[in-house]
Amino acid sequence: MIRLRDKRFLAVAIVVAALLVFVLPAFAAFRYTAPEQRGQFLTHPWRGWDFAYAALAVPGDAKLKTSGMALRKADWLYKGTAVDPRQVQLLFVKREQPYTFAHAIDGRELTSTVIPSYRFIWQVQGAIDTVSGRDDTIVALLDYDTGRVLYDIRDDLTPGELSPAPAATPTPSPAP
Repeated sequence: MIRLRDKRFLAVAIVVAALLVFVLPAFAAFRYTAPEQRGQFLTHPWRGWDFAYAALAVPGDAKLKTSGMALRKADWLYKGTAVDPRQVQLLFVKREQPYTFAHAIDGRELTSTVIPSYRFIWQVQGAIDTVSGRDDTIVALLDYDTGRVLYDIRDDLTPGELSPAPAATPTPSPAP
């Protein structure tokens, strides 16, 4: 016969196990996604299961499986330009729906929309050397599955922001 104390322990163990099963995927999603998305997994922990399912269903031939791969692609994409990619963060987006985001370039507030092929997108944060302040902003969005560039900040930069102003060269002094 099971004693009352054993029944309580069993009940508590079942409740703790149920909470872990319910909340554990939300903690994983919280850990691996961009900071601006983390709150949604705390307020709606069941979305963690959606994240876990998408993570398990990642195509085996995905082009940008790691943050390192995504940052190397961004470095290659912006090599020799005024754009300096600094970090990448994973975004988890709704299935088969456009993703709209807001960002700032030199005090201008912009809203852009992309249509990803998969539920994960790499958000590339960086700075633009020719823009005053040089604060980090979203410089690119890369598709996790195809590696395709979904958003490129150069499309939103003015010609003056795209290339640095030529450096003033001193005029040679006249020969004596």
